Amino acid sequence: MEISVIATTHPNHQTEKRELDRFGGMAAGVCYMAHDFATLRAEDESKTFRRADLTKASGHHSVYDHATITLYLDCIPRVLEGMLDNERYMVSSVKSGRYTLHPLPNNEQRLYDKWLAKFITLIRDTYQADYPQFFTDNKIKKLAMENARYLTSCFTMVSMVHTVSYRQLNYLYGFFSNYADNIKNSTNPFEQKLYPYIVEFIKKLAGTGYIDEALTQDGKGRQVSMFCEKPVVEYFGDVYATNFRCSFAVYMHLNRHRTLKYYMKTPAVPQALEFYVPEIIASDSDLRAEWLADLDTLRANYPQAMLVDVSEMGNLDDFILKAIERKCSSVLLETTRVVNDVLNRYYEALITAGHSGAEKLVNMKKGAKCTFPNFKCPNPCGFALGINEKRKI
Repeated sequence: MEISVIATTHPNHQTEKRELDRFGGMAAGVCYMAHDFATLRAEDESKTFRRADLTKASGHHSVYDHATITLYLDCIPRVLEGMLDNERYMVSSVKSGRYTLHPLPNNEQRLYDKWLAKFITLIRDTYQADYPQFFTDNKIKKLAMENARYLTSCFTMVSMVHTVSYRQLNYLYGFFSNYADNIKNSTNPFEQKLYPYIVEFIKKLAGTGYIDEALTQDGKGRQVSMFCEKPVVEYFGDVYATNFRCSFAVYMHLNRHRTLKYYMKTPAVPQALEFYVPEIIASDSDLRAEWLADLDTLRANYPQAMLVDVSEMGNLDDFILKAIERKCSSVLLETTRVVNDVLNRYYEALITAGHSGAEKLVNMKKGAKCTFPNFKCPNPCGFALGINEKRKI
């Protein structure tokens, strides 16, 4: 066996589109070659580009997945980030709303600052004395930011680095162009708010110089995949499909699991939105009422606390991997609650069916992942209420 590196994505070098086409043509040649890759490198370029043209025309586009393009997207709405992350294949690194500050409109900034201060006080007074090593001042501030973030809009502007293949970039152009056409005359206020950003995104993609009309249509009728108006038929076995409600913030959190599929129903008109209430304030009637009253003033912004209808699909092993990642004291509490809800329903369904997979799930119901058999936490938190999942933050 011999292994050689035949191409790399250079972090500071921009490869011309012509070279990506040529490399795709060479990759296609591997499928039919009589000799080796060195022969393909040395062949006349006209032959390589003829092969590239044939693959584009025939729909044999996978050869253009070998080359990747990394985009830096600045000042895009959070919801567009989610739409991009929901398309596969991709790698995405996004400026976090849990740990960093984003520019906000005045009405959001005022309420964000107000609740940031409230959460800092609540978390400190509730937990710091009993768990000083875990609840440091810095940790408390980050947790407060994580919860104050619910008030910010799903149209909050973020920055991200996004890597896709050459083929996928062109498919994205096609998907989003079709989506823009579909919502252009929509009466849904959310889609009306989203539409100009989609149009601008398409225009900016075209300006990269990497869009090839022959590659923008995938030939399978696929569309932007994040929005689905019908829930899935629930099923739990070796594979599963389920539905639940969660905040938009948690949908975005879950959506980053690339081995699972997530869809959400397009948000309703602002007047019909319902909102998530963080557990640390949920039992205090005055704080709960104040939280919901403040969110009521932000309805038109579509705050990330808005509850959305979500469908999730995958297989048992990938669900277990998600649970290992998301059942932890350091994970957003609502996310852990959603994972536990699906875990409990999955387990009960497997027990009822006599499915052996129940044995894989039973020991995951006892608490955070540090209680799982054969899992050793590299950074034990010592937060007992987090480990037994009775925390409120």
